[in-house]
Amino acid sequence: MEIANSVIILLFVISIFSNLPGRQAGLGKKETSYEANKSKQSVAMNYSALPLSNFSISTEAETKESLNRFVLPRAKKISADEAGLLVDSIMKYSKEYDVNPKLVAALIDRESSFNPRSVSSSNAQGLAQLLPSTARDIGISDPFDIEEGTKGAALYLKMMMDKWRGLSDQVVLALASYAEGFNQIFRADRSYSSKTAQYVKDILDRCYQMN
Repeated sequence: MEIANSVIILLFVISIFSNLPGRQAGLGKKETSYEANKSKQSVAMNYSALPLSNFSISTEAETKESLNRFVLPRAKKISADEAGLLVDSIMKYSKEYDVNPKLVAALIDRESSFNPRSVSSSNAQGLAQLLPSTARDIGISDPFDIEEGTKGAALYLKMMMDKWRGLSDQVVLALASYAEGFNQIFRADRSYSSKTAQYVKDILDRCYQMN
């Protein structure tokens, strides 16, 4: 009888502790955080159906004109001739690596505002804002050169696109991986920070401006 009473008391104590407000609040906070993370990403995920995953475009002439209208007013740190070279390079390397030129242009604008001499606080360099180690790994010898910098942006974006091939949100995940690194996004089960979600949205908003 004493053993049975002890078991009953023990179960009663456990039930009290399992219903303490702090425990429930902690669980609720975790669920809320998870849902908030999914919610903040849903804005960017809505863009995933855009035809931005390759070089499939209506005509190259129309696309180049769209790029000119987008790039020239924003490329304030370079001359008109350099801006023309930049547009030509975007078209060239987007075609070579089979990525959408509007996506490449939008990414470069977000990364460096079309300033080939841009250097970040983390020493990311050039139009594509690649770290020196990344630039070396993908064969970019001079990230401050307009052609090399554009090539780096198109090539590294293509590499990120290939890692998420076959997924409906391939473009979104590729852009998030460009910002945070593929391994970081992969380990986090395709999740990323609110800062990165805004980064992705900024780029895709720019793509819309070129339509």
